[in-house]
Amino acid sequence: MLFCLLLLGAAIPARADPPPAEAAYQKARRAFYRFKADKSRQKFRHNWQRVAARFEKVASQFPDSSRAPDALYTAGRLYLGLYEISRVPADLERALELFGQVVERFPQNHLADDSQLYVATAWLEYLKQPQRARNELAFLVNAFPQGDVTPKARSMLEDLGGSSDSDPEVKTGKQPSPASPTAGGQKTAPARTATANANAVAEKQKAAATRKQQEPVLEAVKHWSNPDYTRIALYTRSQVRFRVGRLEAEPGGHKPHRLYVDLLGTELGDEVPATMKVRDSLVSRIRVAERDGGFIRVVLDCRQPFSQKVIPLQNPDRVVVDLSKDNPRRASPRPSRPRARPRSAAKKKIAMIKRKSRPEVSLSVMAGLKIKRIVIDPGHGGRDPGAIGPTGALEKKLVLDIARRLARLVREKLELEVLLTRTNDKFIPLEGRTAFANEHRADLFVSIHLNAHTNRRFHGVETFYLDLTDDRYSIRLAARENATSEKTISDLKYILADLATKSNTDDSIQLSRLVQRSLVRNLRARYRGIKSLGIKPALFYVLIGARMPAILVEASFITNRREEKRLRTAAYRQKIAEGLCQGIADFIKARQKIYAGGAGK
Repeated sequence: MLFCLLLLGAAIPARADPPPAEAAYQKARRAFYRFKADKSRQKFRHNWQRVAARFEKVASQFPDSSRAPDALYTAGRLYLGLYEISRVPADLERALELFGQVVERFPQNHLADDSQLYVATAWLEYLKQPQRARNELAFLVNAFPQGDVTPKARSMLEDLGGSSDSDPEVKTGKQPSPASPTAGGQKTAPARTATANANAVAEKQKAAATRKQQEPVLEAVKHWSNPDYTRIALYTRSQVRFRVGRLEAEPGGHKPHRLYVDLLGTELGDEVPATMKVRDSLVSRIRVAERDGGFIRVVLDCRQPFSQKVIPLQNPDRVVVDLSKDNPRRASPRPSRPRARPRSAAKKKIAMIKRKSRPEVSLSVMAGLKIKRIVIDPGHGGRDPGAIGPTGALEKKLVLDIARRLARLVREKLELEVLLTRTNDKFIPLEGRTAFANEHRADLFVSIHLNAHTNRRFHGVETFYLDLTDDRYSIRLAARENATSEKTISDLKYILADLATKSNTDDSIQLSRLVQRSLVRNLRARYRGIKSLGIKPALFYVLIGARMPAILVEASFITNRREEKRLRTAAYRQKIAEGLCQGIADFIKARQKIYAGGAGK
C-alpha cells in the first residue's frame, strides 16, 4: 500500500513556482493595490515614490521579461498621478520618461500606444503646447494604426487642427515604418525614439530651474485706480522676499503719507522707470530705487491716510499692493519683517475668522445700494487656454462665448450696464481682472470658468465665493485656477487671515446661492443628469480685492465627455447664460425686497 501511495505521489506533478519576473511583478502589484486603498498614505509623496520604485525595480531586474513594459507603464501612471497632486516638474518629467521607455523598448506591446497617448496628453494639458501635442498624436496615429486608443488620438488630432498626413514632424523623416499589423494583432514598431519626449521636458524644466535660481528682478510695475482705491502690481522674475512699512505725512506738507515695499535681494530691470505718476485721488506717484544692502525700495506717495493689503502671488511671480482710503487717525504699523513661515497662532486666527455660509442682511443692502453695473469675467484667455476637454475643447473659448451671451441677456432683460474683462482671446493677469471691476466701480463681479478633474466621471455645477477654507477639493481647484500649487494656497490662507475683509462676504454668499440654484434649475429643465455641487468658499486670486459682491462659477466639467459634448453646442451655452442671468436677477430682487421692507419701517 505504501509503495502504491509513493507511486501515486510521484504521478502528481508538484505545483510550479511562477517565474521570478512574474513573482516580482505580482508582489509590486499587491503593494500598489494596498496603496490605492489607503487614502492616508496617498497624502505623502514618499509613498507614491516607494510604490513606483517597486515597479521600476521589476523592469530593471527583468528587462527582457513580458512584465517589464507593464511595470514601466504602471510606474509612469504613478508619477503622473503624483504630478497631478504635487505639480512638481520632476514628477511629470519622470512620468514621460517612463512612458517613453515603453514606446521605445516595447513598441509591439499593447501598452505602447497607451503610453504615447499619455505623452501627447501631457504636452496638451500640462505643458500647454498644442503644436507639440499635435506632433505626438500624429506620431501615434502613424505608428500604431491598429491601436485601441488610435481612434481617440485621431479625434483629438482633428480637434487640434492637425492630421496624420500633414504633420510637420512626421514628414521630416520621423514617421514609422509602413503601417501594418504584425502577427497576433501586435502593433508596428515606431522608428522614432520616444525618449526625446522626456529629454525635451527635462531641458524645459532645467531651464525653468535655472531661472528660478537667478536673483529676482523687478521687471514691471502696473497700476489700476478708481476714486477710493488703487492696486499696484510689482512683477518680479521669480519669487521674492519682501517687507512693508508706512511713513506718515510730515507737518507742513513737506512729505506725504507713504507706503514702501522692500524687495529683498532683487535687481532693478532696465525697463522700470524711477518715477511713475498715478494721479488718482489716493496715490500721486510711485518711486523705485535700488538701495544699499541689495534690495529695491518701491515707495507709494499717497495724498491721504490709507489702509493696505500686500499679497505675494505666483505665475507670474509678483507682489500685489491694494490701497484704500482710511481714517486719518488710524495708527501706523511698524515695518513688517520678511514673510516667515506661519505659526500656530495664524491657524487660531483662521479658526476665528471662518464662519458658516448664511444669508444675512449686509451693510450694503441696508444702505440701499442699487445694482447698476456688472463686470463679467471670462476666465483664462490668450496664452492661458484654461482646461482642455477630452476631444480638445478649450475652456478659454467656451467661457468667452458664455460671457458674451450673458452680457447680452443682462443688457436686454435687466437693463443694466455690463462690462467684460476681455472681449477677445487676450491674456489678462488675475489681479488685473478684479482691478478692472474696482476701477469701473462695478456693483457685481461674476467670473465664469469650466471645471476640470483627473477623474473624467466628475460632472456638475458649482459656485464659489472668496473665503478661507481647509477643504482639500476647494484648495486643489483654486490651485488649478490660480496656476499655482496647493502649498501656495495653504500659505496664502495665513496671509489672508490678517488681510481678508468681510464687507462683501455675506452678499457674495447670497449671490452664489441664488446663481447656483438658478443655473442648475435652468439646465435641468432641458438636460438630464445635471448635478448640483453647491456653493463653497475658496481662495481664488481673481476674487481677492474685489470691492463688490464677487463669485466664480464653474459652469460644467469640460473634462467630462458628456458635458464637453454639451458645451460644444450653442444651445447648452445659452442655457448656462440664461441661468446665470436669472440668478443675478433673483439677487437684485432679493436686495430690493429687503431694502423696500427696511425703508417702510
